[in-house]
Amino acid sequence: MSKRNKIRVALSSFLVLAIVVTCVAVYQSGSKSTPNEKELVKNEENTSDEAMTTEEKPEEESQDANTTQVEGTREVPEEADTQAEAVQEPAAEENASADASAAENAQPEADTQNASAEVDNQAEVATAPDVNFTESSLMEWPVSGQVVIDYDMEHTVYFPTLNEYKYSPAIAISSEVDTPVASVANGQVVSVEESVETGTTVTVDLGNGYQAVYGQLKDVAFQPEQYVEAGATLGYVNEPTKYYTKEGANLYFELKKDGSPLDPIQYLP
Repeated sequence: MSKRNKIRVALSSFLVLAIVVTCVAVYQSGSKSTPNEKELVKNEENTSDEAMTTEEKPEEESQDANTTQVEGTREVPEEADTQAEAVQEPAAEENASADASAAENAQPEADTQNASAEVDNQAEVATAPDVNFTESSLMEWPVSGQVVIDYDMEHTVYFPTLNEYKYSPAIAISSEVDTPVASVANGQVVSVEESVETGTTVTVDLGNGYQAVYGQLKDVAFQPEQYVEAGATLGYVNEPTKYYTKEGANLYFELKKDGSPLDPIQYLP
């Protein structure tokens, strides 16, 4: 074997050895890196889990935050209701106070009206004339004039307008229209009525069962239950009704005792 060949063999052997050593080194290096890679993979998985956990926590916190906001929103109406109640309570108190004040003001007014009515009643009683007509009393003439129809309950009397004879429970005193009609005595008005025969008719209680009846009046100045003094103007002579047209304007005057007619002339001066 030549020297050149020996050198080639030596180089080849050296290269083979170098390759073997390199392969062994690479293999060992690969075996050692596997656990590191596993740890790296495990670390990456842990990191991923932590990241997911971190993402879940904000979601939970976000849900909690939303829940808190909802709860806070629910509390707002309660606060609004409380404020409304607080506003309503003073208003109710003001209304109650106003009602109480109105009631207090109304009570004195009612008391004043009652007191005024009592005073009026007392004044009326104090000024009421003595109503005490008796058989011996004399009346005043209600109007001045001629008696055109006499009283007569025993014999019939002629009535020109009716052109007939009949009993007459009253007298008819001739008078001009608008002549004032005076009260014949103290009394209290019983009624003011309309009659077909005697027109506006006023009945006055003279006391002790006596009553005076005035017919064919107008513009009557008194109402039922009012007192009238002797000589006071009750009203005025009106146009005659159809029952007295031929007699002309006149005052129908009747005097009664317990409902029975009396002759007025017997009680006139």
